[in-house]
Amino acid sequence: MRWKALPPSLDDNGRRFVSTLRQLKDHSGLTLKALQAKTYFSASSWARYLNGTAFPPVAAVEALARIADEDVGPLLALRDTAEKTWKTAEEGTSAVGHQTERATNGPGTGSPRIRVAALSLAGGTVLFSAVLSVALVLDTHRPAPGSAGGSGSGAGKYECHYTRHGDLLFAGNSTTSSRQVMLNSTGPDAAEVQCLLLRHELSPGDVDGYFGPRTQTQVERLQEQGHIPADGVVGEDTWRLLRHAR
Repeated sequence: MRWKALPPSLDDNGRRFVSTLRQLKDHSGLTLKALQAKTYFSASSWARYLNGTAFPPVAAVEALARIADEDVGPLLALRDTAEKTWKTAEEGTSAVGHQTERATNGPGTGSPRIRVAALSLAGGTVLFSAVLSVALVLDTHRPAPGSAGGSGSGAGKYECHYTRHGDLLFAGNSTTSSRQVMLNSTGPDAAEVQCLLLRHELSPGDVDGYFGPRTQTQVERLQEQGHIPADGVVGEDTWRLLRHAR
């Protein structure tokens, strides 16, 4: 494929690192959607990593090396060197303390940015197709009027009704795989996170649709297990971990 020009703010270390990632991607012969299917990271995340607009986590680098059948050691060394001086046109700040593009969106930094996936009418993504195919089934398991889902705060009592669609897991409260959920969030998305944490043998407490400190701690544990930044914020990559059916 023809690559976009790297951001002019990237220094030599960053350019060397991203260029090596591009070579491995080309060597694998996989499309971005194929990389999404083989890893915990979405096609849009891979696009950002390979275009130099977001710094890839260790897990993404290890996954790409494994897919390309390359030694991960030299690649991680390049990543460590690049991280010290990483800058992107999108952020304009050093990567130190900002391991991914979502690390600055944690609790206390203002309103969460809701990420809306651009869906193509011609094709769409594999994940969107899966969500559409189960939406009607999951709709029957949403909280009844007057229960948690109908309250003003969104917190209350929810139930977990697990449904598998291929390698994707749903718990009957929300079908999202992109909306951010974080500390003090309430409603069906938070309940979905709690149900899926239970399925991964973690203990978020009661399934009440309130994303409290206990739920946040369990999200961080899942993120550590999945080798992605443990910021306690459920974004696109964390949803992929949660929805991955074992």
